[in-house]
Amino acid sequence: MRLTLSYFCLCVLFAIPFLGNARPFAANGANYDIVYHQIKITVNPGSGSGAISNGSVTTYFKTTVANVSTLQFDIDASNLTVSSATYHGASIGKSQNSTTDVLTLTLPSAIAAVGTLDSVTVFYSGNPVSAPLSGVPSGYNFKQRTNGQYCIFTLGEAFTGHNWWPCKESLYDKIDSVDLIVTAPSAYKVAGNGTVTEVVSGSNIITTWKTRIPIATYGVNFAVADYVNYQYNITTGGKTYPVLNYFYSEHNNATYKSYADNLKNIIPAFSSLLQVNYPFASEKYGLAECTAGWGALEVQSMTFMASDAYGDNGYTIAHEAAHQWFGDMVTTNSWHQVWLNEGFAQYFQSVIYPELLRPSELDAQRSALKGRVKSTSTVYVPDTTTANNIFIPTSTISQPYDKGAMLISMLRTWVGDAGFYNGLRDYLTMNGVKYAFGHVDSLEKAMQAYTPVDLTNFFSDWVNKKGYANFAVTWYNVGKKIYIKLAQTPTVAASGKFDVPVPIRITGAGLDTTVVIIDKGGILYNSATGATNGKDVITYNLSAIPTGISFDAKSTILGSASTILVNSVLPLRSISLEAKKKNNSAEIKWTIDSDEPSAQVTLEKSTDGQHFSPIKKEDQPGNQTGEYTDAMKAGIQYYRLKVTNLAGDIVYSKVQAVSTKSFGSYQVLPNPASNDISLLLTPENQNGTISVTIRNASGQLMKT
Repeated sequence: MRLTLSYFCLCVLFAIPFLGNARPFAANGANYDIVYHQIKITVNPGSGSGAISNGSVTTYFKTTVANVSTLQFDIDASNLTVSSATYHGASIGKSQNSTTDVLTLTLPSAIAAVGTLDSVTVFYSGNPVSAPLSGVPSGYNFKQRTNGQYCIFTLGEAFTGHNWWPCKESLYDKIDSVDLIVTAPSAYKVAGNGTVTEVVSGSNIITTWKTRIPIATYGVNFAVADYVNYQYNITTGGKTYPVLNYFYSEHNNATYKSYADNLKNIIPAFSSLLQVNYPFASEKYGLAECTAGWGALEVQSMTFMASDAYGDNGYTIAHEAAHQWFGDMVTTNSWHQVWLNEGFAQYFQSVIYPELLRPSELDAQRSALKGRVKSTSTVYVPDTTTANNIFIPTSTISQPYDKGAMLISMLRTWVGDAGFYNGLRDYLTMNGVKYAFGHVDSLEKAMQAYTPVDLTNFFSDWVNKKGYANFAVTWYNVGKKIYIKLAQTPTVAASGKFDVPVPIRITGAGLDTTVVIIDKGGILYNSATGATNGKDVITYNLSAIPTGISFDAKSTILGSASTILVNSVLPLRSISLEAKKKNNSAEIKWTIDSDEPSAQVTLEKSTDGQHFSPIKKEDQPGNQTGEYTDAMKAGIQYYRLKVTNLAGDIVYSKVQAVSTKSFGSYQVLPNPASNDISLLLTPENQNGTISVTIRNASGQLMKT
């Protein structure tokens, strides 16, 4: 679904009173799975009424538990009256609850076995409640157009199918097959799901739409108007199928046809990129025009479009076309996670569509998308009791469209283009997800196969936390090697740090490359290899000397850089040097705890603890650890590490002494010491004479 700006402006002024708490799951349909619906209705918009007469729904179902004695359906009890219900041709007990809008059917005897295929038929009629004049026009719409003609169209998302037919509103049970049979005056055409046949019967036309592809309840919709069908074919994935564009008679012109012609490029481009053919190629695609001022809805295999939503250079059409994969083929399993529908559609609208077909507009579209995300919103929708809450929440609560799209943008940045599109293919075709319901963990599983860095916290962070990440960036180079430090601060303090990919563009003479650094709670990883040194600094070997960097140049992540500094000061925290005697040698190991690189590391040796000479030197060391084995002479040898930073400053480690003579075990307390020390000797050192030499950390003799 895409809503126009006018509805975003109005949403704070109105609510949708007829949607109750937890409305999607009011009926308890857990004891059966729907196999097939045959829906029959009669309507006549020209009468000035949107009433439904001669309505009936035959439902074939399979039991999921033993001993099923009742069935429940959702239906608006205040405006639709169930006149009777039958089971095997005989009347059965029924009751409508006007508070919960639940219809309960009582079977004459319990269905004993699990998996039993059976059916019931419900007969009903009434005047469906009109959808709201503002906010999300979810439900049953009976409208008069500017030319005086009337039309009917339904928008079942999020959970208003029950406003016009007895159904099972759920996000866990897709309908395997549907026949929608609408009788209307012959001046009208009916838009719907699947494939169509039309039969004239006297002054009426009976239109039958058949879909044999699983469909969510909210995806079952119809529209009736004096349509003119502008039709052409598209071929994708080796299949040719019709595209039916139902225009109002006053818009059957070259302008609207050119709008619809965008699909000739959009559908093939999306099919090829996703490596998954248009999901309803065995039936059709199309656009059905509905009255202006609200946006569009991704009705499965035929998008319903407001009259004024066509003329935006194909962006709305691209949004709704993407929904055929993300929303219709794979449907979110929770309205809390509607970003699995809307985030993908928004990303394909704002990024993929211009990237493939309108490249000159790509940078502006990406920048605008990122700019619309508020620093205090989440992707997760906490309150799903009304359609307004789901689709037009205030920016300080949730943004499943724009922030959802940016989550997907960051996912692509994290795994790379090849991994991203392969992961989408795997997600869309995954067992239990394809033509069923999508889950966040299913998407995570599909994407994890294409990155060496764990994604668990990424999804948790960006779905549930408010805000986004701000960075202070420090960089410098030693020749062709660049060192980059990231210090992250969230825009909402309570959110803590995010797991986030950070694209850094690096330039220089003959150099223009972008690296992606993954920041996981302050520890940086190479996105391509998963390598990390466990710190907030990461290094890359380049093909030329870098002279500058830029942060997120393509607006692909929810992050900003408050500062970008070139810094050559070495913030050295500590140098750990360990020297031990082994056989006739000294084994020496060291670790340098520093965020930034060293220009030179030198291991030095002395026989008196005062005059040192180098025995190992390394320029621009690639890591912060090292080891060396030194052949010893008789007596005591002293070792220290000399670390030189990029500015030429020098820092020394503490001096370590190794002796060829065994003195047994001893312990110095405290260590280090400032005034008093204790020397604890083992028994073998308590007889005879020993010499103790005390030196400071720089090796200077303090006392013998």
